[in-house]
Amino acid sequence: MNRLSGKRAVVIGGGIGGLAAALRLRKAGAHVVLLEKNDSLGGKVSERRVNGFRWDLGPSLFTMPQILDRLFDDLGEKREEHLTLEPLSPTCRYRWADGYQFDENEFFWSRPDSARLLRYAEGLYKLSAPAFLESDPSEIWKKVLNPTLLPLLRFLPAMSPFRSLASASRHFYSDPHLQQFLQRFATYNGSDPELTPATFAVIPYVQAHYGGWFIRGGIRRLADTLIQLAKKHGVEIQTSAPVHSIDASGVTLASGKKIQADLLFHNGDVLAAYQKLIQHPQSAQVASKMAKPDRAISGFVVLLGVKGKDPSLAHHNIFFSDNYPLEFQQMFREKRPAENPTIYLCLSSRTDPASAPPEHDNYFLLVNAPANTTTIDWSKESPKYTDQIIRILDQKFLPGLKDKIVHQETISPADFESRDGVVGGSLYGWASHGMKSSFLRPPIHSTLIPNLYFVGGTTHPGGGLPLVLLSAEIAVRLANRSS
Repeated sequence: MNRLSGKRAVVIGGGIGGLAAALRLRKAGAHVVLLEKNDSLGGKVSERRVNGFRWDLGPSLFTMPQILDRLFDDLGEKREEHLTLEPLSPTCRYRWADGYQFDENEFFWSRPDSARLLRYAEGLYKLSAPAFLESDPSEIWKKVLNPTLLPLLRFLPAMSPFRSLASASRHFYSDPHLQQFLQRFATYNGSDPELTPATFAVIPYVQAHYGGWFIRGGIRRLADTLIQLAKKHGVEIQTSAPVHSIDASGVTLASGKKIQADLLFHNGDVLAAYQKLIQHPQSAQVASKMAKPDRAISGFVVLLGVKGKDPSLAHHNIFFSDNYPLEFQQMFREKRPAENPTIYLCLSSRTDPASAPPEHDNYFLLVNAPANTTTIDWSKESPKYTDQIIRILDQKFLPGLKDKIVHQETISPADFESRDGVVGGSLYGWASHGMKSSFLRPPIHSTLIPNLYFVGGTTHPGGGLPLVLLSAEIAVRLANRSS
């Protein structure tokens, strides 16, 4: 039953989660106002263009396309008429300073140890997807107890939530390089593999089963398309409209204007909302409790325009550090940038030549960085850290890189905090350290304001484009159920 028709809904934040929620609300018949504090929509899914180069500044790999297709289907649209998804092979190329390297492709996943990992991860995914990823915690138990899922419980021992992803990596792989490969998937939600539950091994299964995809023209095309659809379907969009406060009756803008609403959806950092926006006698108490778990790490980005095309590089590349545990110790416990960080390199011009001038490449370099904007002055740290990252690549992996650079920019955790309103620049809210932080994230439905719902990567079910789209789907479903 649709109970949302005629309701007045305000969506705060025009990232992918906010756009998806606004579209679903509008399809359900609600009158929707979308408010964005910046002068453009899209949130982290943004891009930079300069001197013939183009970089996606946020997510660079798309997985689980069926979730995106479901959004289009629910809107009565055909995704292929708006966006073209191109499969990537290899999904990623992994390299170490000792010369070891491999491609993540169908051949890698067919080797006996990897195939064994996928068998266990498939069982766990089939158990967890309907019961966890696509459900709110309030809906989970009736799905967990579904008798058809009980046979899948045999896959839990190897990927128990009571053991870590690092431990699971040693269970499935004997080669330290491959152990590090599996541990890397903890960083997909900004966490330490020694503290992340082994159940997160479902992420490589999803990547292997559903593939890695590139959206033709860049991931930014996803945001552009959802913006176009929002306008087409009648969503009222206001940019440069920062919200000052939220209460049960609606929102008050920084300008002082009050917008009344029956339903409120916040697309942004849940902790920041309780700290700064939500007007309720218990909001400070909730914020204090919510601030206790570890924050997921942030990112430090270097954009390079590079002359020439290195044939050793794929679309996605990982250059691993020599000491993974030390890397996470320095970020999480010492709250400082890793001295020898693992470096991710996205080279979208390999799939989309228009992203760089002829005989040039667009390097998007990303290293994990502490979500720390209090004791680190990133305006001073950024130039030194940029030089350090380029030096590591030049000396260990890509000789001569430094001399080929024709353009250079950086984005620090402080920039993410300023642009996206995320506390400390954290990209995913809570780190997935332990069961509670992993599986009981800040709830979609506010515990204080009954008509307020959260969408995005800091609420359930987690970070990454597919899960953000799912958060919007779940939130609108809960709102309809509660109306």
